[in-house]
This record gives sequence, C-alpha cells and structure tokens, in this order.
Amino acid sequence: MRFHAFLPFSLALVGALAACASPSPRMMSGERHDIEIAGTAFTVFRKGEEVEVYRTTPELLPRMSEVFAKAEQAIRQTTGCAVEDGSLVGDAALMKARLNCG
Repeated sequence: MRFHAFLPFSLALVGALAACASPSPRMMSGERHDIEIAGTAFTVFRKGEEVEVYRTTPELLPRMSEVFAKAEQAIRQTTGCAVEDGSLVGDAALMKARLNCG
C-alpha cells in the first residue's frame, strides 16, 4: 500500500491527539478548568500555586506570543490569580507557570 493511502488516517490521528489534555502525574489531583479565549481552547490544571495549561485547539503555525498571551488570560480567569513574572514557560501546546495570588 502506498503512503498516500495512510495520509487521511495519519491526519485524523494527529488531530485527535492534538485535542488531548492529560495532566502530568504531579497535577493529576489538581483542579481542572476548561476555557476558551478568543477562539482558542485551553485546559488549565491547578495544584497549589502551580498550573499546567494545554492548548487543545489545533492551529496551523500559531504565533507563540499570541498563544502565551491567551494562556496567561486563561490562567487569570480560571484561577483568579496573576501569573508570577517570568514563570510562564513552555511551547504552543503545553505551558507551565507559577501563580501570584497575593
């Protein structure tokens, strides 16, 4: 069988996996919040003063600055806390941060 026969299946699999948001083992017992910011869906996991943010909307070549800005807004809206300066790190799919709730 040729490669092009597997292409639709491969694209469907990648799309399905891109929409998954399972927390890391240390965040499994944390609070889960699903939120959409300006057309981008996020899942935010909070445990104490730490968060993990998963972008669950597939986007072709998203701008990192836009993804991080939306993720920070998602964190503020779901936790009620600000993001500690300089703590938001990650990539377009998964970001981590510390909260400043004081």
